[in-house]
Amino acid sequence: MRKTMLWIVVVTAVCLATPAFAGKVGFVDLQKVLDLTTMGKDISQKVAARTDELKIKVKKAELKVQTMQDQLKKTESALSDDAKREKYGELQKQIMEYQNLYQQSAMDIEKFKLDLFKTVIGKVKEITNKLATADGYDIVLLKVEDVMTEGSVVLYGAGSVDLTDKVIRQMNAAPGK
Repeated sequence: MRKTMLWIVVVTAVCLATPAFAGKVGFVDLQKVLDLTTMGKDISQKVAARTDELKIKVKKAELKVQTMQDQLKKTESALSDDAKREKYGELQKQIMEYQNLYQQSAMDIEKFKLDLFKTVIGKVKEITNKLATADGYDIVLLKVEDVMTEGSVVLYGAGSVDLTDKVIRQMNAAPGK
């Protein structure tokens, strides 16, 4: 996925660098949209609430494992070998459940974020299409910072081609934001 995105960026950059392309290009900064729109702020609150909810579930599972471990340590010397095996088996089962819950929670949060981001990006696209058509832009890029590479499709953009503030104003003015 990242390689495909990188190739798209490289091809786009090469095309834009050639003298044959003389069109009007703009960009929209997604992070700024998320930070400054009602929709973006709502998404951040929903993600935080969902994350907190899942953290509590994971913490409860962790405490259950810790409690089982503590009780087993206290009573271990008084247990028969069969009882010890049974208790350690239960503990292993509980540890696996905890690990599965932890992994599933992380995946759930990422899916939740993705679903919400798709909604905001859809709105950004809708507004950007209208702005681009009205203002004569041939291409509008989405500026998204990549944490892994510390890069973006838009490495530089003059303020005169930054459509972010226009998009933010329209998103905040739209009914149902």
